[in-house]
Amino acid sequence: MKHQIIALLIFVFGLCVSSSIMVYADEETSVVTEISTVSAQDSDIENTEVKTVTADKVVKKPTVIKKRTTIKANKKVKLKKLLHLSGKSWKKYSYSINHSKIAKVSKKGIVTGMNAGKAVVTVKSKETHYVCAKVTVTVENRYANSELRLLSSLIYCEARGESYAGQKAVGIVTTNRVSSGLFPNTLSGVVYQSGQYTPARSGALVSALRIYDSGNMKKSCIKAAKETLNGSKTVSLSSGEVNMSGYLFFSGYVNGCRLQIGGHQFK
Repeated sequence: MKHQIIALLIFVFGLCVSSSIMVYADEETSVVTEISTVSAQDSDIENTEVKTVTADKVVKKPTVIKKRTTIKANKKVKLKKLLHLSGKSWKKYSYSINHSKIAKVSKKGIVTGMNAGKAVVTVKSKETHYVCAKVTVTVENRYANSELRLLSSLIYCEARGESYAGQKAVGIVTTNRVSSGLFPNTLSGVVYQSGQYTPARSGALVSALRIYDSGNMKKSCIKAAKETLNGSKTVSLSSGEVNMSGYLFFSGYVNGCRLQIGGHQFK
């Protein structure tokens, strides 16, 4: 009986020791796991900080410069001067425009006015592709409405049956006279100069002016007048572009003719 009691006590003691070892092992495992988790979190934070610093160096958007300028049709403005770009730094940027019928921009950042209206030029860095500047360009016509009315009507009288190139050529000759120094220096002075334009003498021009006022003027005549009044000096023919800057005369027959378009000769 005594031996049985001793054996039972030894068995109970063994169980207690075993349980203590297991509890300690669990606690140790828990601590290790917790430390590992913290280390992993620290590692993530450290990595994130490195990435953030790197990103700050690369991803740094510039402040977009906004400018405005106004030019006349067929006149130019250099963005290099407007944006104060030194030397050849303009080469670092690309240029685009949202309304190519109002103005155009070259690879060198030179803006040319085309027709009345507003357009926006966007300047981007070629290296980062970020927008660096936006320039609002306002293009104004170089003529008064009364001049458009008069020249459109004259072209209608003289060349409404001709091609667009023929109509524009008549407009170019007329505007060339205004600036030549050999004729009156105003459009009305040139058109109504004695002995020059037949429609002004015959009354046909008066009828054409009424057609213009009624809104029934041929659109190509108005377009030709707009382009020439805005300074265009070229006509497009099947043989290519012809610059008519020095032409001062036209008729069905012109002695010393330099150019023929349809039923008109020009020199």
